This record gives sequence, structure tokens and C-alpha cells, in this order.
Amino acid sequence: MSQGVWREKREVESFEVDTRGRLKPYVLFSYMMNCAWKHASTVGFGYQDLTERDLMWVLSEFQLVIRRIPQWGEGLCLETWGKNIERFYALRDFAVYSQENEKLASATGAWMILDKGNYRPQRLDQLMASFPWQVDKSEIETRVKRIPESASGQDRRHYEILYSDMDANNHVNAAKYLQWIMDSYPRAVQEQLQFEAVDMSFLSEATMDEEVAIYFEQKDKQDLNIVKRVKDSKDVCRAIIRWKDSQ
Repeated sequence: MSQGVWREKREVESFEVDTRGRLKPYVLFSYMMNCAWKHASTVGFGYQDLTERDLMWVLSEFQLVIRRIPQWGEGLCLETWGKNIERFYALRDFAVYSQENEKLASATGAWMILDKGNYRPQRLDQLMASFPWQVDKSEIETRVKRIPESASGQDRRHYEILYSDMDANNHVNAAKYLQWIMDSYPRAVQEQLQFEAVDMSFLSEATMDEEVAIYFEQKDKQDLNIVKRVKDSKDVCRAIIRWKDSQ
């Protein structure tokens, strides 16, 4: 195994941008998740490799920081690598560059491997001993602590989970949560401000035909968004979003 850093190129397509021609943040998130899947598959820890052992990857925490949002037609180079193991978490970083080698975005995440039958997390020190960890290469310090819950918040939008929201594990795709949250903001916010960063905690699964609600709270000059499953009011995802003045 030698592919310690996975690299691939993409071009921002017309159907991936907003009304101002800027790449939508949840699409960039999807780019990164796809890179992670490809890299894992290349080194023997992909979806099919784990499925054969009745195991699956689950994203627990994710942090994305955007320095400059890519534009329609812009060419990108994406990099990802696994950097370490922390308890039951596999830590992975990402970096996104322009064709001129300008760093556009950085991200990091914490994944667990679960048993498909009982959802128990697996010990990774032995399971992933052959993985090409890049322990000296860190893009962002990974937060493995969950975003705290909140008892307050404004109920802003509800969604019924549809077939197109699901992934290969029969759960809602991780990037879909960010899409729902972004769509719950007024148009004026999205057009007048620029998305700068998001921290996300994935807390529980959501599946087809369930209903979720987005709750919003402004806290410490940041936006706390909570995705709740309506039938039991359980938090499924929490996200803190930061904005800056649009360029």
C-alpha cells in the first residue's frame, strides 16, 4: 500500500453553483466525501471492502473552512489523506487548490467503522494497521467532541426524507444535511454574505419517509443549526455555521 495522499482534479459545473456562480458549500462537501471513498477503496478500506466484512464507515464529525469560494468553470485540485487514529476515530484531512495553486479550502473529519449488525464501533489500531497514515501531515486540528445540544431554537423548516436523499448504507447522505440547513436560510443571507466555515456533528441516523425539522439559534456570533427527527425530537445533526461579508 503506497497511496498515502489521494489527488484528483475537478471542474465546477453549471448545476453546482448558486445564483452568483459560486460553488455551493454542500457540493464541495460532496466532492470531499467522494475523494475519501476513492482513496479508501484504493488502499483496501472502501465501501465494498468493508461490506464483505459486514462493516461500514460512519462520519461522526466534520469541519470545513473556505478561504475563497470556487466559481463556475474553475478547475480544482483536491487532496485527502488519513492522518491518524484517535480512540475509535479515523481522522482524515482535505485541502482544495485552484489551478494556480491557491489554497481555497481546508477540511477535516472523524470517521468510525461500525458493525452493520449491532452498530458497535470497531477498534481501529489493529483493523487499520496497514493503512498509509500520514501522521506528520495535518491540515486542521480535528475536533472529535460533539457540538453541545441546545434546548432553544427557532423551528425554521421541515423536510420529508425522500429516496434521492439516501446513500448506499440506506441512510441520509452526509452532505444532504448541509444542503437542508443552507436552504433554511433566507435568500438575502445567502446572497449578501459568504459562507466561511461549518462544524458538524452527526449524531444519529435518519432514513426514508421520516420527517426532520431544522432549528436555528444565533449563539456567540455563530449560527447553531440542529436537525431533529420529528417523531421523537431526537437530534440527528448539529452544525455551527460562520459567515463573512461577501467579496
